[in-house]
Amino acid sequence: MAKLTKTQFNAIQTVVINRSPRTKLTSNWQKIFDQFAIGEPDGADKYLYFSGKDRDLLREMAQLDTGFDVQDANFNQPRNTLAAQGKKEKYANIRPDANYVLVKLPHHCYPPFAAQYSLRMTVEQVVDVCLQFNLQHLIVVENLDSFDEFKHFQFDPPLASITSQGVIIYRGSGAHSPAGCKRLLHVIAQNEVLQPIMQISAFTDLDPAGLQIAQLLQGCRYLIAPTLVNEAVFSLSQPAQIFQQSPLSPLNDPDDFDKQWRQQKYLNKVALHNWGKLVDWLQQHRISIKQQHMLAHQLELTLIPIQE
Repeated sequence: MAKLTKTQFNAIQTVVINRSPRTKLTSNWQKIFDQFAIGEPDGADKYLYFSGKDRDLLREMAQLDTGFDVQDANFNQPRNTLAAQGKKEKYANIRPDANYVLVKLPHHCYPPFAAQYSLRMTVEQVVDVCLQFNLQHLIVVENLDSFDEFKHFQFDPPLASITSQGVIIYRGSGAHSPAGCKRLLHVIAQNEVLQPIMQISAFTDLDPAGLQIAQLLQGCRYLIAPTLVNEAVFSLSQPAQIFQQSPLSPLNDPDDFDKQWRQQKYLNKVALHNWGKLVDWLQQHRISIKQQHMLAHQLELTLIPIQE
């Protein structure tokens, strides 16, 4: 006998919770009807009609099939948690790696021997640490090697103070799912204590792709970039040859900038506020400077706010 798919379970859940008298006889509903023979198709096979008793039977059969009650099923959980509630643990919306982030914490949050290490923590553990130690700064780092070498970057004094007191998060890619970082930012945005006080910053490559990453991070209001960029970004009328004389020029890869036309197109369509001036400057000089060059050449870094 066929088993309900997650899509079919969700379809039953919608009908039962909304007490719908009918639904379109889609391919999924046809399979549900073939399996349970609950409901009454119309003569044209366009709709399936339900009585109150039909909806009660659908609820009962769905629970027998999956172990979950459609009235209170919540799949926004990890598989291990969902497994305690029903047999279809694969219905979980949170993949095993989507609930973890790579983290560097301020020194006072570690045991004495562990301050040199980064940790793989659940979203809930990071939130608990932020609440326990009243942490108010979170920095998302684009590249894993830059995350690993974060303490070796050169920060201006205000930013150095923030990095020493803040949570450093790897954005995720490849073996480390970016879904964990995304979920962490969403949970912080929903937390009534952390949302008003948490300053979220992005540390990315200085190129269109990096700016797109920063713009898409929920709650992100600051970008970490070289101080030389912060000084130059408000002088959009400067001739190109002045940039050619800048210490940044030998580090720039305009060919890489040209490859990022999709990201440029995206940035030209969204509201960037103060970062709009930075995007203009990137486009004017075809800028693509990677985090690895910022580290290798010890460029001083500072914060650029999205709002002036």
